[in-house]
Amino acid sequence: MINIYTIIFRKKFKTFLLLWTVFHYSLETTNAQEFSEGPYGLNYFDIAGPFSILDLNAPMAGDITQDNWIDIEDIMVTLGAELGTVEINEEQFYLADINNDGILDTVDLVSIVNLIYNPQNSDWNFQEEWNGQDSYIFIHFNPSASNATALWISNTKQELLENSPENVHYLFISDRPTSSSDIQGIKEEFDTILESFDSESQNHWRSHLHFIPTKTSELDNWLSEALSDKIALGIDRFQRLKPIGYLGDPNGFTGTHMSYLAHESIFYNYEWEALFDPDSNFYELTIFEKEHYTGGWAASISQVVEFPTNEELNDYSAMKVELLRGCPDAEGNYSDAGCDDYDRIAHMYLCDEDGSNCYEIARWITPFDRQPHHLTNITPFLSVIRPGGTKLIKFQESGWPNSLLTLKLRFYNTIDEPEESPQEFQPMWIGTVQFNPDYDENRPPLIFDVPESAVRVEFVTFITGHGWGSAGCFNCAEFCNSNHIFTVNGGTYEFDISYPEAGDNDYCMELETIAQGVIPNQYGTWGYGRAGWCPGMDVTPFITDITDYIELGDENIMDYEACRVTGNDCVTPPVCQGDGYCPEIALSSYIIIYY
Repeated sequence: MINIYTIIFRKKFKTFLLLWTVFHYSLETTNAQEFSEGPYGLNYFDIAGPFSILDLNAPMAGDITQDNWIDIEDIMVTLGAELGTVEINEEQFYLADINNDGILDTVDLVSIVNLIYNPQNSDWNFQEEWNGQDSYIFIHFNPSASNATALWISNTKQELLENSPENVHYLFISDRPTSSSDIQGIKEEFDTILESFDSESQNHWRSHLHFIPTKTSELDNWLSEALSDKIALGIDRFQRLKPIGYLGDPNGFTGTHMSYLAHESIFYNYEWEALFDPDSNFYELTIFEKEHYTGGWAASISQVVEFPTNEELNDYSAMKVELLRGCPDAEGNYSDAGCDDYDRIAHMYLCDEDGSNCYEIARWITPFDRQPHHLTNITPFLSVIRPGGTKLIKFQESGWPNSLLTLKLRFYNTIDEPEESPQEFQPMWIGTVQFNPDYDENRPPLIFDVPESAVRVEFVTFITGHGWGSAGCFNCAEFCNSNHIFTVNGGTYEFDISYPEAGDNDYCMELETIAQGVIPNQYGTWGYGRAGWCPGMDVTPFITDITDYIELGDENIMDYEACRVTGNDCVTPPVCQGDGYCPEIALSSYIIIYY
């Protein structure tokens, strides 16, 4: 007989393993998110509450040999463990201790005999299984929802597993009258798929695929209501309920691909890794918090902000901007359905308090009907904030946006390890100019001064191409490759920026690109590559160190020209014939000085 004091309960051991895994992982990567105590809700971006479900993939009570069958072998192993002639591990002890009294005895043996004739599925408990690192996606066979059948019978199931990160769980559930056979059938499909995987991958996915034999509407928890009108639902690594986007191919809007659910979990990882930063020492300044911005052509939303003083800014060596561009439903809750149908340019400007002298310090491209969340490094623009004090922040989207804006700045403190901080800036080429044969003339050379005390000089720019004038414009400048060439001090140094991905049919929906911050599964042509951007992504500033090529304490000059790339040739930008959206380049550029 095995006593509770001589072997650890599985539940306690499991808790220990969970804590150790989270602690060990945090040493190597980042701290984990503890299970949230709420408040819980059912709307998107609400915190997902606890739930427990039956799971055909969970170990069955009585299956001590863990071969997915309960038979005479399980009885013999349990009897041997009771007599002390067979060693079992903590997991096996938990499965054998049917009445959970901490010992193995005749009562457990009789119960296992009964389970041979009446096996019972085991529970999977969300709160107990939570490790602060995983995400969860429900796949729901919902007879009342369009595309539910197409998703369930999708032939991309193996691709789903192959494309998914290892920290996502997929939970399958049906609300059809045939729910039990639906779940058994899809489990058998995945079991067959896993036969071609190596043993390690098989074991991994068997613990990350969950098959719920209970009909959705008969669940005794909040999932019954939350899933009632959906074919899929996500829970991200922040424990938030997340919508699932359009699962068809944006190149032609065809099909319903289960494999596209992997896109969501990849983006959950991007959000977590970008936004969750508990170990850094930073001061957070909130500009907007779930502010309703109705927008419109040329409309903007502004906020007067009190920034740190110039002396305080010296303690900061980095600055990042967080933007959650949510969308409101009729009740003001987050919903993809409340988003704009088109991709737009979004800008954040820093202005004097009276609204004059505005400079673009952040840029994003909005997605088609989805809600992106980004944290972008804009450290060079600490120089624009100086000398601190009261400034005006202005946010603007072109078109007819309808947003719930959360906009924050993070100032990272490095007093213990002082670093250089940007001190001065000089604006260079600013604004949007048509990409045509006169483009270079409209971007003339510029002179800039650099103080003798400078220790580093950077050229920082946002460049994105837009427009698709059709008649002889080669789909420029959004879908054509343009090369932007900058020359310092008459050729002392030359560097360029080009966009070979522009016009690629699926660049923006590649797994690697989603991992960089493209919110996936949009309701438009989000997959095509663009010139310097993707829909639903932040535009990171292009930064070039030019310190070694400028004259300190003197005037310097920079020249700029651009061309259209065709093959290996750099040719004159096209002439717009007046149809479509004429090609243009949106450019904001600065000289940033450190000392």
